[in-house]
Formats: sequence, structure tokens, C-alpha cells
Amino acid sequence: MRYVTRFLSLALAVLAVTGLAHGADGGMLKMRFTQSGNTSSSWPLYVAEQKKFFEKNGVQVEVIIIRGATNVVRAVLSETIPIGRINPDYVIGAAEKGAKVKIVAANMEKIPYDIYARPEIKTGADLKGKTLGVSTLTGGTTLMVHEVLEKAYKLKENDYKLLVVGTSPERYAALKGGSVQASFMGPPFTFRAAKDGFRKLANFHEYLGPILFTTDFAHANYLKANRSEIVRYLKAMVEATRWLYDPKNKEEAISIHMKVLKSTRESADDDYKYLVQDFQPFPKDGLVSKVSYDKTMELRAKEGLYQGKKIPPLTEYVDNSYIEEALKQLGK
Repeated sequence: MRYVTRFLSLALAVLAVTGLAHGADGGMLKMRFTQSGNTSSSWPLYVAEQKKFFEKNGVQVEVIIIRGATNVVRAVLSETIPIGRINPDYVIGAAEKGAKVKIVAANMEKIPYDIYARPEIKTGADLKGKTLGVSTLTGGTTLMVHEVLEKAYKLKENDYKLLVVGTSPERYAALKGGSVQASFMGPPFTFRAAKDGFRKLANFHEYLGPILFTTDFAHANYLKANRSEIVRYLKAMVEATRWLYDPKNKEEAISIHMKVLKSTRESADDDYKYLVQDFQPFPKDGLVSKVSYDKTMELRAKEGLYQGKKIPPLTEYVDNSYIEEALKQLGK
């Protein structure tokens, strides 16, 4: 499995030429997978690769990094990369516009994000008139920021400004550089922010509870024609997640973190304590739960997306049958 950073146009051009393929090496099935970056939120994926859970389940996975959530969705919609991982808001939004996509698994149902502010911001109330760094102006995590700030500090959307600065690394850099007065981020940037003297204002999970953060989704055409590949992939992910949570694998898990993310021992230790031992955002069975789906849709409805309409049920955008089959084959 190769981790490659490419511009979307280059990725699609190359993949269109090479096409999808079944492996010729001993019947190994091949599949391509895309996500927007490499962070500790994909730790089980790195475990599946390094511990060869994919190979054990008869599938060879090529992971392709394409920057930007909308670009990840476009890659899947074009069918050049048939399965990807992103915040479900983008997938649901695409489906509501007629795209043939389905969510097939939950990767994170608890959000390991905190809102941090520059030292001169003493409380969330001081954010009035200030600028917050975000990844997009609408949808996904931006809806969550609005919800958290309203619940924690009674701030309305028009009380502060938003500036699109990118993913967690870029948001942290913008906060540190002073172009924004606050932003949200996950580990290891939360740990860096605290050490650098920035002020923690609010924790997402405290105010949101269970909610879909990242999900695996695929094009309906691929799902219909390649059920075996999807099930094998999901089996490997379930096994990798459970391996990661097993305390006896701590040292090896930390080594994988350091190897794949080029992290220091201190950073890997911090991530392990928070993500694996304490917070545990990765669902052990991969199923999309109704409670996390309902919270996601609640925020979309609050944004005014379903005025005068009934909120679509889970089965409209989620197909749990693939992960259910994977769990059945695993005997769990």
C-alpha cells in the first residue's frame, strides 16, 4: 500500500489510464482507496497495512492521498477511485444532489477535536468579532463548530468570522501565525497548542456527543460489482481496530504511528494515551450507529437543509450490510 500525495487532476489522469484491476498475484484482489491526509485518525488503517491484515483477508489496498474533502468526493464520483474516507456531510450532500454513493462503514463516531484560541482570548465570549480558522465555510466540521460555540458560549454564527485555512496542520499554523484568533484541531496539534500556551475553549465531544466524524463511502456501481473486495477490506479494518485497542500491542502500535506518520516517541505516546486508551473514537465493529447518524442529520437540519421535509432515515445514505457481512465472516 503506497501513500501518495497528488493533485486531483494528476491522480485522476493516471488512474484513468491504469484502470481498476484484480490482482494477478495468487488471486489477491486489488482496490484503490482515497482520503485527504495522513493523521492519527487513520491509525487502524496503518495497522491494517503494517500488520498485513489486508493481505490476510485477500485484498491489496492502494491508499491515495488527495487533498481537500470535495476532491476526495469527486474522485469517488468519477469512479476512478471507487472507495474513500471523508466526513459524511460531504457524502450525504452529494447523494442528495443525485450522486450514486453509499456510506458503508463508520471510522470515527466521536470527534477528538478541541477549539483552541490565542492567549489574549480569555473566554469564548471574547470571540465576538474575531476570526476562526476552518476547513470549509459550510457543512461537516463547520456545522459542528457553530453548534459547539452556541452551546458553550451562546455565540451565533454572525458573532464571529470564518476563514478557510485548511486541515489541522494548516489551522494550527494559522493560529500560531496570528491570521486567526481561534480554530479547532485534533491530536497531535491539540497537544502542541497546549504546550505553546494557547487556550483550550471547548471540546467537541462534550457538546456534540456521538456523531459521525469520518466514514468509508463508495460508488454504488463499485459496490454492486465488487462486494467481495469491500467485505474483505472491512474485515481487515475491524481486525486492525481491535488489534489497536488490545493493550498488549501498545509498543508495536506506537512504532507503527512513528513509522507511518514520521512522529516522535513523545507525540506517538500522547496520541496513544488519548485516542487508544482514553477517548477511543474508533468503533470496534465499524457499524454506522443510529445515534451518531441522527446527530449528523440534526445539524444538517439545523442548517436549514430540510425545511418542510422529513429528515431522511439512515438507510437512505448508509448500507450497513457490507460491514454486517464482514462481522459475520469474522464470527463476531
